[in-house]
Amino acid sequence: MAHFHIDHAALTGNQEKSAKSAKPKEDFPNVFDYPDFIEMRPQLRQAVHTVAEESFDQPVLPVKIERLAVALEEELEQETRKYEAQKAVFTNQKTECNDLIRLYTQILQVISRDPDPNNTDIEDLIFAVDQTRQALRKLPEKPGKGPLYDPDSVRAIEPATFYDFVIQRLAHPYFISNSHELHRKNLSPEGQQFVDRLSAYAFRDWDAYLTHEYDAQQIIKNEKKLEDRVYYTKLEEIELKYADKAYAQVFADTFNDFAKVLTPGYLNHFDIHTTPIPVANAVLRHHLSAIVHQHFLVDDKGYEHVMDEPIKQIKAKYAFYLNNFS
Repeated sequence: MAHFHIDHAALTGNQEKSAKSAKPKEDFPNVFDYPDFIEMRPQLRQAVHTVAEESFDQPVLPVKIERLAVALEEELEQETRKYEAQKAVFTNQKTECNDLIRLYTQILQVISRDPDPNNTDIEDLIFAVDQTRQALRKLPEKPGKGPLYDPDSVRAIEPATFYDFVIQRLAHPYFISNSHELHRKNLSPEGQQFVDRLSAYAFRDWDAYLTHEYDAQQIIKNEKKLEDRVYYTKLEEIELKYADKAYAQVFADTFNDFAKVLTPGYLNHFDIHTTPIPVANAVLRHHLSAIVHQHFLVDDKGYEHVMDEPIKQIKAKYAFYLNNFS
């Protein structure tokens, strides 16, 4: 095992490299896009939770800390992606960007406290967080006004990026006009709901979603004196509620196949949220559309069927339980 070492130069911006962490391909080193971010995420979340806890001057209920931690985590990613896409800081965004940089500094300080000698991956996280912080510091100022972060606003999918391309293809059966323009007035009511649901998946934290499902199941399993039929019925309701987690894997598989086609032939790098796809290329557009149809099980009428099999399996499983164990 490699010798554990915390490079505190990260806190002053003098750290040049990490022996283990590979830089992301894009010019803006966004911690959320690092190749090993999945391994970094639990430690980053814990650091954000600590920042939230220490922001209160007096003891508060744990639920308040949790809510603030979730809000800070969402703000951290959304603002970072915004400035990555802008490649600049507008005049009215100076205070917001400085606050974001300060949040990254607080996170670095928390991560560097009381290091765990058995966790050799911490250097990668320190490197990634500091590189993102430095990238924000180096953004040029730009005159004019840009959007400020609003936690209550609906996150917008960038035009021509991965989710925009996929959702447009899946929305075809719901278009009112032949123009196939993806806006609410050109979608049937069912289509509006469908697009809203898929758009939410673009920004859903699937790990947290699975945690919520597990917690809901544990509540039922810990209830006492439940009749078997009530017990299995409640568990079935939970599984059906969270069955749309199937989309996480489908979107991931689709993105991976897109990346194989697009890089390096068409694009140097392909980020899921910020890289526009060259949709003007008809051959490429057709190829990518075929990938969408394959993974989302699109039928001859243009409707996707991702949920059919998961729902069928859940209902069959609980029908068996109810018939044999209740």
